[in-house]
Amino acid sequence: MSRSTRFRPLRIVARHRPSSARVLRGGRTTDLGRLPRYVMLFGLAAATIWTPISAYVRLTPSSYTSDVSLILPGSGAQSSVNLAELGQASSSAASAFSSSRVSPTETYKRLLAANRTLERAAADLDTPMQYFGEPRIQLVDETSLIHFSMVGASPEEAQLRATTLLNAFMDEIEILRLDELHSREESAQNALSGYEAAVDDLRNQIAKLQTESGLVSFAHYEDLVKERDTLALKVDDTIARRRGIDAQMISLSEKLGVSPQMAATNLRLHADPEFQELARTLSENRATLALARGRFGPRHPQVTNAVQKLSGAEAQMRSRGAILLGNDAMTASSALDVSPDPARGALLAELVELAGLCESLATTEATLIAQRDAADLRMKTMAPLASRLDDLSRDYQVAETVFSSALARVDTTKSDVYASYPLVQVLADASLPINPTSPQPMIAIAAGITATLMILMGLTLAWLRRPMIDKLLARPAV
Repeated sequence: MSRSTRFRPLRIVARHRPSSARVLRGGRTTDLGRLPRYVMLFGLAAATIWTPISAYVRLTPSSYTSDVSLILPGSGAQSSVNLAELGQASSSAASAFSSSRVSPTETYKRLLAANRTLERAAADLDTPMQYFGEPRIQLVDETSLIHFSMVGASPEEAQLRATTLLNAFMDEIEILRLDELHSREESAQNALSGYEAAVDDLRNQIAKLQTESGLVSFAHYEDLVKERDTLALKVDDTIARRRGIDAQMISLSEKLGVSPQMAATNLRLHADPEFQELARTLSENRATLALARGRFGPRHPQVTNAVQKLSGAEAQMRSRGAILLGNDAMTASSALDVSPDPARGALLAELVELAGLCESLATTEATLIAQRDAADLRMKTMAPLASRLDDLSRDYQVAETVFSSALARVDTTKSDVYASYPLVQVLADASLPINPTSPQPMIAIAAGITATLMILMGLTLAWLRRPMIDKLLARPAV
């Protein structure tokens, strides 16, 4: 065979190589010469589709998926504590779903897939984090449900991973809650320290002012004011009584013609039995003298004798009076009632009693006036101190109320551990899968068949493209 004959088929093939226009428009539908090319394209496409599908079905290891369902209750909590005479402390936590800006389900979704949670779960299984896997998380709209799943090489491994991740998730939530409570408590303790310092400072100021002023409270100052008013009333009443009794004493003294001192002297003298006997004798001698003078002349012995007896009786009476009163007092008491009648004696006693009562009231009046003046001076001195003490007491009461309320609020806040991280409950524990989730040969084969049909359809349209293009080109323009 010659060299030209050996390469003739190649030249024939090169002569019938399709042009670019034919590649675009295609050939006749009855031209079976194109069929090998279409068969070759179909074979390449089918191999491209079914080779990875076969590798997936035959070589992919089986994997199992364990599902867990969580639910977040949406109710809030509220507590209130009433402190008698101090104040009220209340603590409330709104529902976790009451805010449209914060979604606890989204927060927990991020926490489930967070590195800290996955690292904790992987450490619990003593597995590197890159081999532990990541959860598939699904949130159900319009509900508070959270579904997540974990993949494992066996049903038990998948269930174990899901359970471990759930426990790690719960531990992380608890850590976050405790950290929040610790931060709140630390902040509250700082605030309480300030409140307590304010209370102590006010208490020290009150104690110092009480020591300096002698006032216990503003009520004590009010008692002092009442005491001063009571003293003023007593002074006025005593003055009125003294003036009334003084008027009675003056009137009775004028009617009797003796002063209260003279009336007291007469009563004192006539209270002595010996002086009374001398006064009686003096009265008898005066009667005898008057009778003798009526019957005889002045030089008659009976008249002279009567005068001597009268003088002797007077001398004895004055001598006795000097003994009882003293010489000076007896000399000043020349206008004595030598022998007063009982009615006059009662009036003299009343006069003396009025004089004594008047002196007693005068002493009481002076004492009360001194006490009132002292109370006035003390009240004027205590007025600014009492006002300052009242202000400090009011500030102390407010500070103590704030401190007690804050302390009670701290205690009530400790019970609300679900304020920022709401309660989450396990609705469905980690399931133990029965059938593997991967590989899925039926789905893979269905996908391969669908892709093969689509390739056949595309090649069919490519086989028929020339008549269709010619028909479109031959259609007259409208």
